[in-house]
Amino acid sequence: MTIKEIASALGISTSTVSKALNNATDVSEKTRRKVQEYADSVGFSFKNAGPQKRICMLFENMDSQSNLQVGYSVLTGFQHAANNFHYEVVVEHCTDTCAPNLKELCRDNNFIGVMVLGTKLTSDIIKQLEETDVPVMLMDSYVKNPKVSCISSDNINSISAIVEQLIKDGHVNIGFLGGEKSSLVSRERFAGYVTALNGANIEYNSNFVCYGNFTEEGGRSCAKHFIDNKVTAVVCASDIMAIGLIRGLKELGAKVPDDISVSGFDDLEITRYFSPALTTVKQDFFMLGKTAFTILRQSIKGYETKRIILQAEPIFRKSTCKASNKNS
Repeated sequence: MTIKEIASALGISTSTVSKALNNATDVSEKTRRKVQEYADSVGFSFKNAGPQKRICMLFENMDSQSNLQVGYSVLTGFQHAANNFHYEVVVEHCTDTCAPNLKELCRDNNFIGVMVLGTKLTSDIIKQLEETDVPVMLMDSYVKNPKVSCISSDNINSISAIVEQLIKDGHVNIGFLGGEKSSLVSRERFAGYVTALNGANIEYNSNFVCYGNFTEEGGRSCAKHFIDNKVTAVVCASDIMAIGLIRGLKELGAKVPDDISVSGFDDLEITRYFSPALTTVKQDFFMLGKTAFTILRQSIKGYETKRIILQAEPIFRKSTCKASNKNS
């Protein structure tokens, strides 16, 4: 009898069964008793269930629709790869202001590895990862610890490719809409923006930069800033901010892309149907999840940790165009 078979017999998820048998706090007492009684009746125990292969997928700050879409796609890829090797994946959620003690979380739930998404560089989770002795895969951030591997898309070169095309299209006053200054991906995408400007001998102008906190409202609030500084194109560090910016620009009477070209990053589903269809950078979140599991599994087995950067693909749609004569 396995955890999966118990879950099937009781009509509940494997993660709920696992949590109940491990006395996790987010399972009701009624469910815990139901699971334990059934496990006892069929003679199940962790001791005779074979080696434990349990991994925690820890989502931090996954409270927005865009983050949930990204997180779900990564989880799907991760789970797909984990299933092939009969690993159990248990999902946990937290915020950067209420983070769990990772050491206790792993000890209490028999986790042999952790995948972490959504962290800020200032998060308490990041501080804990500097000293963790449990194998961890960290997405979109970096920690110098031999137990921690890191994975992300190519933030620098993909943003540079967008900026380089805008320059070819005649844009010179190109703005950058960043997320959070404490975010590694925002910093790397900013670095890609500056790198492309330098490569074209265009002087960096700090007035062309604004930060929108990776939210739609944040992007919308930056619209006036870019109009006032007479930019003809804005490269955004996320699709959601780009959508907010476009809505803000339209409210102020600016046409996209005729007056200001706008690009995003992620290639969320909504970008294909938004008007105008959004130029963006496509991240393969499913592949990110699959690769993350593969590297984490290697780390669990004692192999050297790594930093993996997957290729990201610039996709040009109708929200960007050549600079108009009045703005060039």
